[in-house]
Amino acid sequence: MKETPKFNYDMAFDLKALQNALKSTSFLQDSGYRSQSESSQKPSMTASCQLYGTGWMMAEDISDDDSEDENWDGYMEVANQRIKVRDLSQILVSRFAFISGLRTNEGNPILTFPDSRSQLTFEEYQILLAYLFQVPPLDDEGEKKNKKGYVLIIDRRTDKWSAVRVLFSYLMNYFPEPVHVIFLLKPEGVLQRALEVGYRNFTENGQYNVVPCQSTTELRDFLGQDCLTMDVGGILKYNHLEWVQHRMDIERMKSSAAVIAESLSEFGRCLRETELPNDVESTQRILEAQTAERDAIKEDFRISIRKGLQLLRQVRQLEQKPEAEQLSPTRLHNVTAIERMLIQLEDTEKSFDAFWSKHQQKLENCLKLRRFEEGFRKLQSSFAKHMIYLEEHRDVGDGVEKARKLAEDHDEYAETAMSDVQAARDLHSRGEMLSAEGADGQLSDSLAPKCEELSRMADALTSALDRRAQVLRLSVNMHRQISEATTWCRKGVEILSNIPLELNNSAATSSAKGLDEFLAEGANLQLDAFNQMPPNMTNLILLTTTETSSLLAHVAERIEDIKKLGFARKEALQRIVERDSNNKKPVQVVSPEKASKVRHPQQPNSPNKVGLKVF
Repeated sequence: MKETPKFNYDMAFDLKALQNALKSTSFLQDSGYRSQSESSQKPSMTASCQLYGTGWMMAEDISDDDSEDENWDGYMEVANQRIKVRDLSQILVSRFAFISGLRTNEGNPILTFPDSRSQLTFEEYQILLAYLFQVPPLDDEGEKKNKKGYVLIIDRRTDKWSAVRVLFSYLMNYFPEPVHVIFLLKPEGVLQRALEVGYRNFTENGQYNVVPCQSTTELRDFLGQDCLTMDVGGILKYNHLEWVQHRMDIERMKSSAAVIAESLSEFGRCLRETELPNDVESTQRILEAQTAERDAIKEDFRISIRKGLQLLRQVRQLEQKPEAEQLSPTRLHNVTAIERMLIQLEDTEKSFDAFWSKHQQKLENCLKLRRFEEGFRKLQSSFAKHMIYLEEHRDVGDGVEKARKLAEDHDEYAETAMSDVQAARDLHSRGEMLSAEGADGQLSDSLAPKCEELSRMADALTSALDRRAQVLRLSVNMHRQISEATTWCRKGVEILSNIPLELNNSAATSSAKGLDEFLAEGANLQLDAFNQMPPNMTNLILLTTTETSSLLAHVAERIEDIKKLGFARKEALQRIVERDSNNKKPVQVVSPEKASKVRHPQQPNSPNKVGLKVF
């Protein structure tokens, strides 16, 4: 069987080839990975913008220069050390060692040290192994109890025995997992074959079971080609650069998730420590500011999940290998890691949404309460002004026209004042609704007395406005009656003054008839405006002005005087009529005589004038 060709690693070439194959150059550039040759040629420049939270994932068009910003890359924990993702990628791309994910028929995991002719310091070697051992997903509980040692494949066919000795010294000083067996593909150079005898001691007398192999064919006899990658004679197509690229993107995704978690922790602490202000403006500003921060974190979640799904599609290669069984072990490990992170992100987002919903409701209730209190204070001031206005405007007018003008002005003012009354009743309803919606009793305790005060103020102002309107209506009626009474009294004075002292029977009768009609009109006069009012209303209008009460008393007294004069004059006229009737003689009816003697008038000196009786 023809031996598989050696894996000659050219990182820059493979990166470009991988970009063309995946047709997602922008995605690879967005991930932050750059080859060492490219990085060494680019000067360090400061990013032109600062991104919030996981903002590195928001920048779809980040340039190559932006990737050199110290704040651009993420961080991760490896072997209790906090290192940059970019620094770890520099170690991984050296291809000093990798875990393909394959296992032997006995279930032992395989760790390969390929023939990459690269060298790492011992510290870098420790970081590399620590990261490789923390990458695979957790084993099942049964495999944890029966954990098997690693099978190490060391390929140094084109290298030197000195490199083999350095690697074995690293292994003896640090290898955190148990080792089952080491397969060594020995150096093939002529000089190296000659030096094999001198280096054989450290492989044979070491603490590990080392199996030297002359070729990959011999290695396949031990493990089988289905357990090996193509660079050591197997059939598995393993692209280390692609694996590094995916792992670094996953680590950046983890880093962004850690940033989100830190932002959530800080934001949650800020929310818990937020003191509710006592005014609308401050509450509105806090709500807007915290909502903006919440939206930024939600955007981070959205970008992280979108990038995670994009990375998941890239790793799974859905177009070529839609089924999970068709994926290589390394791809399957990466898919599992990405899916777990996506689930964690979604669960964290749901928890954050639930927490924010409660806090937002708390802020909105506070804002509603502050608006309620602000409206309450404004209405309280308006009601005080209305009551002062009514206290200052107690005039009821000194005539019909004045009273009507005051009534019209009051109606206009009452219309404006009643709008505040309606606003108070509406605010009272909103307060009751807000109190019913509030889950905490503190909100109800603050709203209940203010709602009661709103009802009291609205009722008091409505009652005061109604009393003022009723008083003015009665004032108009009162002044109308006073005007009618004054006119009647003036008319009575004229009638009484026009009746002459000496009257005959006919004139006396006519005057008496006129007085009867005048007194009948006086009987229809009504000064009962106060009689129709409740006692408290009567007291109110009487206390309004002393001139009004004096005027009423004067008019009533004058009416009474006119009536007395009228009745007295009427009685006098009636006595004149009766006297004239008694003084009249009755008319005698005389029958005519048959023959009458003509009498001549007696002379003055006639003796019959003195009544002398003639015999």
